[in-house]
Amino acid sequence: MPLFVKFSIITPSFNQGRFLTDCIESVLAQTGVEVEHIVTDAGSTDETLEVLGRYPHLKWTSEKDDGMSDGINKGFLRATGDWLMWLNCDDFLLPGALE
Repeated sequence: MPLFVKFSIITPSFNQGRFLTDCIESVLAQTGVEVEHIVTDAGSTDETLEVLGRYPHLKWTSEKDDGMSDGINKGFLRATGDWLMWLNCDDFLLPGALE
């Protein structure tokens, strides 16, 4: 896939900090495409914000929302990619998934 294709990946989260590192690292490991990763957190009280703070490339917000679909929709509104997708915070992408 040409490098000019940009993926926007939306990850909704609420108190899922224990899963976020693997999710974020799997997105960072993608090759051959440009990726924008947006995390919409619903006001977590666990280690989520600490994890998000370790990744300066991320676009993220932490505010109450009306559930997972609201968080996903908020992320899609911020997205600038040619292709949009969501990746739940307890999931990960296999190497080469976006090629």
